[in-house]
Amino acid sequence: MEDYVVPVMQQETLSSQVIRFLLGLISEKRLKVGDIVPSEVKVSEMLQVSRGIVRESYRALASIGVLSVQSGKRPRIREMDPSVLAQFFAYAAATSQISPTQILELRRVIEMQAAVLAATHGTDEDLATIEAAGKRLHEQPISHPEWIKRDYELHIAIANAVHNPLFQIIIRALRAPLEESMRVGIESQVSNHTEAHIVDLHDRIVSAICQRDASAASQAIEEHFNAPVSALLKKAIDDTRC
Repeated sequence: MEDYVVPVMQQETLSSQVIRFLLGLISEKRLKVGDIVPSEVKVSEMLQVSRGIVRESYRALASIGVLSVQSGKRPRIREMDPSVLAQFFAYAAATSQISPTQILELRRVIEMQAAVLAATHGTDEDLATIEAAGKRLHEQPISHPEWIKRDYELHIAIANAVHNPLFQIIIRALRAPLEESMRVGIESQVSNHTEAHIVDLHDRIVSAICQRDASAASQAIEEHFNAPVSALLKKAIDDTRC
């Protein structure tokens, strides 16, 4: 009979059990954003564990965006926040598990569909917001620090017009790890000719969505990500990682 090295089996940690209990409670009670969860003392008494273990569990749930935890206040159910997902993408990029180019490729797929749905599902108010955001891109040259922010506002306005919160959550999360590299690339490498091309592409996206032309909106977004400027930004992003 062969000999095997048998590892010591570890029981599930107390904090993991508390986390599982709390997640089950949230689901069972159908708690909504802003609802209060049982207090540290209450959970400690219910599960017969120390308050320190419960506190650790609350902090773990806060770190993944489930709870909002503030000193002196009862924990509450937290609204969906792209920062947790953005941290994940940033970590994956920093450890070379994904590349900036791969992030851009995923953005392309999601934003093409967002443009289509914004054109078909957006309210008149949504379209007015998109149009106003597009006009603000003309207020400064794209090398101006504010331009990146206004470009971001346009893309989020389009995502919001979809009326599916997952679109703006994912777009925000995918954009965050690239924003500084995009800023550096634009400031250092974009020419006057390229600048005009970028602005024109955005104008076409806005126009197509506001005319509720889903096909033209999708094509404009695709050209935006296929354009020479996108290749330039990919190079700039990759260069900043070297």
